[in-house]
Amino acid sequence: MRRLRHALGLWARVLRPTDRALLKPLERRLGRLARLVGRVRDRDVMLELLEGEALPKPRRGDAAAVARLRARWRDDARTGRELLRVFLRSERDGHLFEQIAATLTLTPRTDRPVDVAHLLTTEEQDRAENVRLAHRRARRKGSVTRLHRLRIQMRRLRHLDELRGRLDPDLPGGPTPAVRRLQGQLGRLHDLDLVLEGIGAGLAATDWGLAIRAQRRRLRRSIETTLKERRWPWQPTSLPRPGGARS
Repeated sequence: MRRLRHALGLWARVLRPTDRALLKPLERRLGRLARLVGRVRDRDVMLELLEGEALPKPRRGDAAAVARLRARWRDDARTGRELLRVFLRSERDGHLFEQIAATLTLTPRTDRPVDVAHLLTTEEQDRAENVRLAHRRARRKGSVTRLHRLRIQMRRLRHLDELRGRLDPDLPGGPTPAVRRLQGQLGRLHDLDLVLEGIGAGLAATDWGLAIRAQRRRLRRSIETTLKERRWPWQPTSLPRPGGARS
C-alpha cells in the first residue's frame, strides 16, 4: 500500500493538472485504507511478540494479567479485521482499484513534458537529504521521535530506490547491508514501542513490563552506538544529478 501511494504521487507529477485532480480523491481513499491496514498490522505484530519468543516471559505473579492482555488484543485484532473487511468491501464496490488502474492509462502532459529521469533523480536527492538530516539528528540525540522519523525517511528512500530499480534494472545502488541491519533494528525498536504503549501503565510497572523496557533500552543503545560509529551509508542509484554532478 505504501509503495503504491508513493508511486501514484510521482505519477501525478507527470500528468496534466486536470488529470491530476482526478487522482487526488483516489489517493485520499487509498490513504484511509492504508492507515486501517497499518493499524491491523500493528496489532498483529504486538500479538506475535506477546505470543512468541521475542519478549521476556512473565513471572507467575504477572502471568494472569498478561493472559488477560493477550485475550483483549486478540479481540481487538478480530474487530480490526472485521472493520478492514467491511472497508475493503466498500472500496471494492466503489471500484477504487479499477479507478486507480484507469489513471495509469492517462497520457502525460505534453504542454510542459516532465523528464522522468530528472524527476526521479531530484526526488531521490530530496529523500536522501531527508534521511541524512534525520540520521544526523538521531546521532545527536536518539529520542523515540527522532529514531521513528529516521525509520520513516529510510523507508521512503528505499521505496523510491525499488521503483527506480523496476524501471531500470541495470541501475546499481540500493541499501548496503549496514543500512538493512539498521532498518531491521529500527523496525524492532518500533515494535517494542508499540507493545509498551499497548500494555498500559499497570503492566508496564510489573517485573515483566520492566524487563521489556530493559530489552528496548539495550536495543536503543545498540542503535545509538551504530549511529555514532557510522555516517549515513546508503549507496544511491546512479542516474546523474541535474546539471551533470554525480549522485
